[in-house]
Amino acid sequence: MKIRIFESREECLNAGAMAFIKYALAHPVCTIGCCTGTTTEPIHEMISEIYRKNPFDASGISTVNADEYLVPKGYDKGNVWMRPRMQKSLWDALGIEGDRANMPNCNPDDWDAEAARYEKRVRELKVGLQMLGVGPDAHLGFCLPGTPFKSETHVVAVSPTITEGIIRDEGVDPKWGPFYGITMGLKTFMMGKMTMPIVSGSHKAEAAANAILGPVTEDVPASILQLHPDCTWLLDKEAAEGIIGRITPDGVRIK
Repeated sequence: MKIRIFESREECLNAGAMAFIKYALAHPVCTIGCCTGTTTEPIHEMISEIYRKNPFDASGISTVNADEYLVPKGYDKGNVWMRPRMQKSLWDALGIEGDRANMPNCNPDDWDAEAARYEKRVRELKVGLQMLGVGPDAHLGFCLPGTPFKSETHVVAVSPTITEGIIRDEGVDPKWGPFYGITMGLKTFMMGKMTMPIVSGSHKAEAAANAILGPVTEDVPASILQLHPDCTWLLDKEAAEGIIGRITPDGVRIK
């Protein structure tokens, strides 16, 4: 496990953007795991801005997204959810479309069948670089504390915090709840050849410290990354508050 700490949020996110581009340039035909969220979407925007100024060959890039909301049964206001955010922040700029732009279907007839289909698709594509946002409770995707490490892509009831986001950001009436989503499982995330969790902000410092230095436990979903053979954490200084002084410069834990 490698740990890189940056002075500012911008430097941290820029490092994530450059890691995406570096991987794509080194692997012209590749699959990169992406997420939506307050940490990763700005990274997508940075990638898009760099691409507009200095175009590179993106024709062989496929992406797989970690999760997607599910349209409530009977909801008739359209499929709004997270796919448009990926199109706006990354896909449209890089020309990623069709079967190269992968995300769970937000409105399938059979939710569980869609989860199984998506798991199969992720396995077929073989993720090379899995980029991950990490939640304040160390969740990955919609895999909240308590999610089994052996979990694959599955349907899950989303957390109250995510529910608030659906109501606020998507303008959905609370009466349509409880809300659900499809998420890649923790076992699925671990299939990426390389993993890169990216954490920004002091409100995530405890989660980062628990995931990096604490025991490997299902109570801390991101702690499973300690078991990954090629994992590089990117943290800004605020997110690293809980580990600074507890690791050596080369990322080795101080006993």
